[in-house]
Amino acid sequence: MIFDFDQHLFEYPNMWLDHCDPDKKDLALEMTRDELGYPWLCSRTTNQNIWIYAKTVPEDGFVSFFGPWQNWKDRKPAEIDYVADMPAACTDPKARVEQLDQLGVDKTILFPHFGAVWGRYVVDRLDIIRANLTAWNRWVVSCRQEGNGRLEPAGHVTLRGGDPAWLENELAYLGKNGIKSALVSYGLVDGRRMSHPDHDRAWKAFVDNGIVPVFHIQDADIRASCLEEGWFSGSVDPLFCALDMAFSHLGVQVAAADLILNGVFDRFPDLKFATVELTAGWITPLIGMSQGIPGSTGNVVNGPGLDISYGYEAIARRHSVQLKRQPSEYLLEHFRSTVNPMEPITSYIGTGLEDNVMFGSDWPHSEGFGAPLKSFGAVLEGITPEQESKFYGRTAAELLGVA
Repeated sequence: MIFDFDQHLFEYPNMWLDHCDPDKKDLALEMTRDELGYPWLCSRTTNQNIWIYAKTVPEDGFVSFFGPWQNWKDRKPAEIDYVADMPAACTDPKARVEQLDQLGVDKTILFPHFGAVWGRYVVDRLDIIRANLTAWNRWVVSCRQEGNGRLEPAGHVTLRGGDPAWLENELAYLGKNGIKSALVSYGLVDGRRMSHPDHDRAWKAFVDNGIVPVFHIQDADIRASCLEEGWFSGSVDPLFCALDMAFSHLGVQVAAADLILNGVFDRFPDLKFATVELTAGWITPLIGMSQGIPGSTGNVVNGPGLDISYGYEAIARRHSVQLKRQPSEYLLEHFRSTVNPMEPITSYIGTGLEDNVMFGSDWPHSEGFGAPLKSFGAVLEGITPEQESKFYGRTAAELLGVA
């Protein structure tokens, strides 16, 4: 089975209004047009336009992604009706199933498109965030039902808010309706580390409802690097500026290390994570060296890695948390990551990450692949049929517990 663990479903213009709870309609995101004719995802509650509503095309050199933005910045009228120009396969679950046949894919996960960006613009309005995440979660249940067993859309949740009751209700609804994964931002949660005991009810809810938390490189209200916003003061890009991009692996490494070193996986041994569009390049440096002391070994960015750092803590003072195994063992057991053809995939597979890396096309994003099996096949020569089976779908299917 070919299981694509990275595709995106574009929210249709009225999705949020259609699926928000009735008493939250005033918080729903919607689409509006500006004086130049550009359609925008907007929040009327905060009176701001958030994102231009336009399609993306794989491997087009980002023309479809940046073109409308550049024209808008140059104050040029919209050249086309971007809403009418949106392909059905981007927004319609049934049309996406037909697209899978063209891509040679049997089954796919589906992440939101606009859901990856709008949270940054309303970061201080948890009511808006929750209302519109709920809308997405209601829609994806119907999308899965329309997918004839070939679509596995992910939910979208937040750990923010202190009281986990909202999260528990969302995960219960998703799990009851067959959803197997959910995006969640990585990084500090209202100032608390992800491993904080206050979040144990959240991790328990993921496990109890059979839902895999997914870290995506760009996910709503958290920068990929997880660096403090003060580092980005004056940046013209509120989403992914050069400094954030340079350290885009930092956030997931800190989040994973925190969960491991503070004992979350000893408390919840069935909890497993997926990371998407973060490559697998962050894993091996985090494992680090097998011997040495901090300051004398390790690479420039990551230092000595998990095991040496954990061992040094025991020598220098005592462990904050006594783990049952070496930290690197948790990393390899509890995390799976999508990769792209520009990475050294065969090297990953040959050096211990055979069970960790997964195929993901990122269709239909501009940085995605229009013929993904051809693109990946060109760089996977020399792997065994068993390794190929795991990479193209078995690892993903086992992670989600689907056939």
